[in-house]
Amino acid sequence: MDTQTFGGWYVLKTKPRQEDRALENLNRQGFKCFGPRLKVERIIRGKRSLRTEPLFPGYVFVQSEQLATQFYKLRSTYGVHSLVRFGDRIPKLPQSWIDSLTGRDALAETRAPEIGDHVEIGEGPFKGFMAKVIGLDGESRCFVLLEWMQKEVKASLSYHELHLQ
Repeated sequence: MDTQTFGGWYVLKTKPRQEDRALENLNRQGFKCFGPRLKVERIIRGKRSLRTEPLFPGYVFVQSEQLATQFYKLRSTYGVHSLVRFGDRIPKLPQSWIDSLTGRDALAETRAPEIGDHVEIGEGPFKGFMAKVIGLDGESRCFVLLEWMQKEVKASLSYHELHLQ
């Protein structure tokens, strides 16, 4: 284990969908930890619902001042799969990065577009084009109508490609 990794914030890989379990067990052991969450509006079985989901699914952050002595304790915590590392090197996150995430945690919120919303396309070949949502396509996609080469074109785009106006 690299001796330069003592003291600081580290990333833990959790078992599938066990971020909350890992955080709860780490807190019980006295570790300072967090898993940033995001409020997302999803369409499930045709109904809108607001859900809170992990910003980084499968990962949580933990602070450890004595990683060498706490390594096995962290690794064997219920809900934790492993400590993220590259060979023998365990990367340490800068405090400024953690501070920016903790500030973002309370503010982060997205909503699914609704039929009739005007949106700006933020990615792909139609980046910068304005469009109108004309239909919903599952949990994470929608149909939009945009003007391209003097014609109205229907396209299916992912919610994350769109910016609500």
